[in-house]
Amino acid sequence: MEKQSKKVAIMPCAGIGQIFGPITREVGYQLVEELYPDQSELVCPPALATDIEEDIKFIQDYPILVLNGCKDRCASKLVIEKGEKIDAEVYLPDILRKERLSLAGEKRSKLGPKSQLAIDKMTKAAAEVIDQLLEGGNVNKIERQF
Repeated sequence: MEKQSKKVAIMPCAGIGQIFGPITREVGYQLVEELYPDQSELVCPPALATDIEEDIKFIQDYPILVLNGCKDRCASKLVIEKGEKIDAEVYLPDILRKERLSLAGEKRSKLGPKSQLAIDKMTKAAAEVIDQLLEGGNVNKIERQF
């Protein structure tokens, strides 16, 4: 079945125990709640892992943008485990490297100014990808493709 391009499924990493999860989740919230409220759906990693029908439907029906936080790429692995293809990825370490940002001293329990800057940069990069996915074209300007 061909996926609809009227919306994008956004899959953030869970990042339990690390700062990357709260950052990618915040990026997901900004994309879904503020920038693309009618054109995106936020996939919940625990719901997807436990086969909640709504989240399964999101990744089946719409192009999937994964927001991975670390080298383990657990968000990508979960989507693939559910039998779906990842359409695009924005990878936090690539953003940090490109923007020369460090998260040293930041805490996952209370994101500070460095984390907020990373959120802003990652949100901007993800928005560019979403625009391309919504246009139905190939995604060119992303950090990594699958």
